[in-house]
Amino acid sequence: MPLPMIALAALLMAALVLWRPVTPLVLLGLLAPIGMTQLPASLDVVTVLSGLVVVAAAWEALIGRASLLPTSAAALAASIWTLGVLGSVAFSDDLARAAVLGTWQILAAWTAIGISVLARTEQRMQVSVAAVLLGASIVAGSGVIDGVSSRGAFNGSVVEGRAIGVFSQPNEYGLYTAMLWAFSLVLACLVHSWLKWLAALCSVLSLAGLAASFSRGAWMGAALAAVVMAILVPQTRRPQTIGLAIGLGMLSAALVIVPFWQLPRLLLDRVLSVFAGGTNPYDNRPALMAEGLREWQENLLFGVGPNMYPVQSRSLASETRTLEGQHAHNLVLTVGAEQGIVGLVALGVFVAAVVVAFSSARRFALGRDGADIHRVPLGAAVTMSAAAALVALVGAGVVDYPLRNALTRTTAWMFIGLALAGHRSLRYRQDNQQARSIPEPVH
Repeated sequence: MPLPMIALAALLMAALVLWRPVTPLVLLGLLAPIGMTQLPASLDVVTVLSGLVVVAAAWEALIGRASLLPTSAAALAASIWTLGVLGSVAFSDDLARAAVLGTWQILAAWTAIGISVLARTEQRMQVSVAAVLLGASIVAGSGVIDGVSSRGAFNGSVVEGRAIGVFSQPNEYGLYTAMLWAFSLVLACLVHSWLKWLAALCSVLSLAGLAASFSRGAWMGAALAAVVMAILVPQTRRPQTIGLAIGLGMLSAALVIVPFWQLPRLLLDRVLSVFAGGTNPYDNRPALMAEGLREWQENLLFGVGPNMYPVQSRSLASETRTLEGQHAHNLVLTVGAEQGIVGLVALGVFVAAVVVAFSSARRFALGRDGADIHRVPLGAAVTMSAAAALVALVGAGVVDYPLRNALTRTTAWMFIGLALAGHRSLRYRQDNQQARSIPEPVH
């Protein structure tokens, strides 16, 4: 792209940010299908949009005369995360390699904070969530349209025919669809506007993509999210029961019609091979997890550095040199190995902030404190839906770590931001209600 065109595009985007600060957030959701398209300087679309979200949030804080210092638990977590990443990069054996992913890790955390600022009102939240659902529906549908046939297996690892959509490998697509399925399902059960039907469409497409990905970690994450939401969000029980009955009915009918169908055996092999070594080196999770623990012990505080697990796993001190491991196949172990205790502490503070937000939103969904169970505020619905997506991430993180991909990583942090934005929206709503309930002075 010629330099004048780049400059013109930058000026137009700057004008949009100044005019409507929520624009980058809307584009972040809407342009997810082309999120990994490479731009000049080896930047992808989703990374550039994440940066614009942070800039727009900072600009809005400045014009609103808000403090740029961390004043919330989430902002404190992002600050700890940033300092931890900088320390991890500084102590890594390959400064340049670690600095690249480290920069994106810092940007992702502050993107979550930026989203919580930009989407804090119901009007902004509605358009932002609609953009996320539209973009996600296209991403999920891309994997379904490409094909869902499963033609082969290698000791539990499907090596051909797995849906990948716009991603480079099926586990990334699987985690993305698992998070979006949980998010859109809960949202469809809680809202009663036109968003309900858009969320329902996204839920169906995401579920189809999730099944076609044959990603065991994503399946586990979706299953955990389904169970947790069935327990904590009663509105999801009936749709989940109906969906499960339809799915089992279709599978049973297929087995009767095609008695020698290999899919059930393939599914069983995929599940049973999760914690087994097998003959496929990449599936040797016990060894790769042990390697993650070894690397973590090298530097408990800061870890070996972002994206340094693959390098350290090929070192002379490693027993997994021939396995070509890219990560520890576990969220906690990979973050611990690469970012140490500081990184895990920051994640813990983020988790605590989301749990507090979810607890507050759940009171509205259950009709407590005088709330109408049939008219759940959008802020509460978005917070609970985003929390469901994060539960899917945690479940998948037990056996996998597909967050190297820019789109999947940004989407995960986006849900943290939406959960926090919903909480801020509820507090703003409560403050307004309390202000209206105060009687005017009689003169």
